[in-house]
Amino acid sequence: MSSVTAADPGDPTRPGTPPGSLRFFSTLFAPAPRRPLLEALYAFESGIRDSLVSLSHEVAHTRMQWWRAEIDRFAAGCPLHPVTVGLLGLHDCAAGDATLLHEVLTAADLDLARLTYRSWQELEAYSFRAAGALQTLIAAALAGRRELSPAEREFARSLGSAVRQTEMLRDLPRDITRGRLYVPLDVVTAAGLDPSNLQTSQPAALAAVLTTWRDRVDGTLAALPSLLSSAERSTQRPGLVLGALHRRLLERIDVSQDGATTRPEVPPWSRLWTAWSTAVRYA
Repeated sequence: MSSVTAADPGDPTRPGTPPGSLRFFSTLFAPAPRRPLLEALYAFESGIRDSLVSLSHEVAHTRMQWWRAEIDRFAAGCPLHPVTVGLLGLHDCAAGDATLLHEVLTAADLDLARLTYRSWQELEAYSFRAAGALQTLIAAALAGRRELSPAEREFARSLGSAVRQTEMLRDLPRDITRGRLYVPLDVVTAAGLDPSNLQTSQPAALAAVLTTWRDRVDGTLAALPSLLSSAERSTQRPGLVLGALHRRLLERIDVSQDGATTRPEVPPWSRLWTAWSTAVRYA
């Protein structure tokens, strides 16, 4: 039987922001003293996601249990894992609430259970756990010793939700193959589609559902700067860069699912230009 020990909860050498990735460009425009903490947060997120896709169901659950205990050790100031040691700087941030790390693990449990969501509201709640909680901690890391404003908390929640839902749209064919359905069931059934067999559903009806979803996410991403004051935009610039990059990714997703053989990606030159121009705008 496979087991997970304190020495094997995940690969501590795998970066959470691989060079050239969307998250890499986001952290690139963070203040240098804050980058290690942001990279540690993304490494934590990456490690949890890797556990969901690359391990057996049993081992993934065991690993999640280990991480729960590790987050409790982190909250007490005595973590064991290199990634969690890297998160200790959160204790110096006024809004560095360690319980938000448990929200990421709760989302992982929901993914392992292949839970479906009835409505947009339920999907938003899942998306907060999966990415909004982490973005709230990133916003806290950028704010440092001051508390986050209500506007910054709403910004982080909206950013995380939109980022996660962009990834859902991108990975829809793969997720369906793995038995995971994120499109709200009420939306699917209202369109006359069979939630249990979307791969053979009416292409036009499915495309209409996905277009509506993509437009919702794009609207959220487009509105992110308006949530913040000028000073807050400067502080939360890495999040604004991440949001702009995911708008570019959203543009490249073919909601018709017709003939898509490769995973949509933002070209490297577009990543660099989008990240740089957004960072300059909100400097």
